[in-house]
Amino acid sequence: MSKQIPAQPDKKTISDLIGKIQRNELILQPEFQRGFVWTPSHMENFIKTILDGYPFPEIYISQKGIDLTTLSTQNVVVDGQQRLTTIKRYIDGDWDFEKRIPKYKELSENEQREFLNYDVTIRDLKDVSADTIIEIFKRINSTNFTLTAIEINNALYNGEFITCAKEILSIINDNELKVPIFSESELTRMADLHFILLVMATLEEGGYFTQDKEVEKYISKYNNEFPNFENAKTIISETIIDILTSDLELDSIWFRKSNFFTLVCEISLSNKKIVDILENLNIAESNIIQNKTGDKSTNEFAKYYASMYAGTNSRQSRVIRSEFLKKNVLI
Repeated sequence: MSKQIPAQPDKKTISDLIGKIQRNELILQPEFQRGFVWTPSHMENFIKTILDGYPFPEIYISQKGIDLTTLSTQNVVVDGQQRLTTIKRYIDGDWDFEKRIPKYKELSENEQREFLNYDVTIRDLKDVSADTIIEIFKRINSTNFTLTAIEINNALYNGEFITCAKEILSIINDNELKVPIFSESELTRMADLHFILLVMATLEEGGYFTQDKEVEKYISKYNNEFPNFENAKTIISETIIDILTSDLELDSIWFRKSNFFTLVCEISLSNKKIVDILENLNIAESNIIQNKTGDKSTNEFAKYYASMYAGTNSRQSRVIRSEFLKKNVLI
């Protein structure tokens, strides 16, 4: 049995923790953490828990390292980012989520003092390695279904493949473009990063696969080195930007997730530009809509329409969409 990692519980007041965050002594969102995902309702209910005097689950922190010159230390939040971020936002007062509770500035001085003196249970993992921090993060969240697969992968891997995907997103964002297939809540859960990784894995696979089962394989395989880094970054980013800046209508079926995914993959594999196939896309869309109730066993447009909705992530549906685009659009 391995030596147990020390994680004795301790008590810290809210004022202690927020003070450390403000002094940059406690990093609220280290690189392995997901973005903030709580809705205003989540935030309000959590603050109400504190105002009502009820306890909430313990928070894990760990020492990131020691500056051997200044002897100063810096800690990171391993688990509890959503809770601490919500507390900070409540105190700062720059987020409007209070509907059934008073804002912090509306509390009396005594109520503010009680809020700041609220005891939070902390488990300090002390000075463990970065790999150990990530492993603990993974295990804490292994039974927490609020974390998506991509959020776990983002915690476990920070190498070439996932970095390439992040750079593709950065290029798109630098062009002030927004992929219109994701809701705001999906974006906070890294759905856009997952989408890019799925495209990259499909291109590396050289074909379509069921669900997302090959994505982690490529994230892991190319974690240390991704030979196709620059080529993938250029082709995929240019393809997506080309589509987003085209005359394709935003309410087009090609901006459905399943269709957009296939379109990005197939254009990336061809030498086509969206301007060269825009007319074909519009004609194909018109035929698909007109024949959506047709017999999909004999009507290719009805068959495509069904692939947009039924088993959209199955390999068969992905292949159907791919073959349709090659035959009717990329010609």
